[in-house]
Amino acid sequence: MLFVTPIVLLCSAIFFYYKSDRRTLSLAFSAIASLIALWSMLLFSLETSLMIEAKLIVLKLIPIPILFIPYLVNYIIRNYSNPNTLTSVPRPFAVAHIIAIITFSILSILGLGSPISFNGSNFFFKGGMVYNLSVIYIYAALVWGLCRILYDMAKGSYFAKLHSIYLFTGILCSCVFSSVFLLFLSNQGLIHNSIFALGFLFFLWFSWIPVTKYKLFNVDLADFGKDHRTPRLSSIIITINRYLLNKIDPIGYKEICDKYEKLKEEELRSIQVVGIQRLLLGKVSPTEYFTDVSKRITKLFFN
Repeated sequence: MLFVTPIVLLCSAIFFYYKSDRRTLSLAFSAIASLIALWSMLLFSLETSLMIEAKLIVLKLIPIPILFIPYLVNYIIRNYSNPNTLTSVPRPFAVAHIIAIITFSILSILGLGSPISFNGSNFFFKGGMVYNLSVIYIYAALVWGLCRILYDMAKGSYFAKLHSIYLFTGILCSCVFSSVFLLFLSNQGLIHNSIFALGFLFFLWFSWIPVTKYKLFNVDLADFGKDHRTPRLSSIIITINRYLLNKIDPIGYKEICDKYEKLKEEELRSIQVVGIQRLLLGKVSPTEYFTDVSKRITKLFFN
């Protein structure tokens, strides 16, 4: 069971890489999933038949991979609402992250930051002040992200609010899921400390969808049709987004719907005009005219 976590995370990292545009913002998701997978694999190695000397080295390296997560989360949250114009993490924040990463990494290598201890050949979770501080650092970054998202939900446009709902849901689920294992199950063995990392999948998936599939969130509803015969995941996401937009900003949603209906009316008028012109020029018979117009109108409203 301990090996399930890195496998799931690695599969997610590969999926994010191949299903994204591979810009730095998209790569950040693969990087987070890969780092947590590495952290889980290091934990898993303590349960294998590795030599004790190798396990003692692994013991010192375990806390390091997840120290990079706050910086990556900071970068994602600063750019999630506008992935076409990416900005770097401001220098003061970047310097603070670098100092925290270097400090906790050095302490870990010196044997002061690892939350794992051993008794003979048995390894168990023991926590520790340095480890707890590093966890506070990680969770502080997530809480900052929640505050930033809440601000966007209150002050942003309705499309920015829509993006924020997905990220807020992901971070909230991640914190709740992982904190349960971290606070209440951490003394029951390494397996629980590995599984709590799965909580980050909520954040990764809920935020990856609006960030990398930005078109589904940031264009008018008129750009999308509904194909009931071959439904796709994008159609489901669009339907959810329409519902959320209506709840977030009913007035703005009505404006979009009015625009959608106006475009439909213009397209319907165009179908009728073109059809009548062909009929008057003798290019089609009345039966062919009615058949063709009926098919095009049906396709217009039901696809």
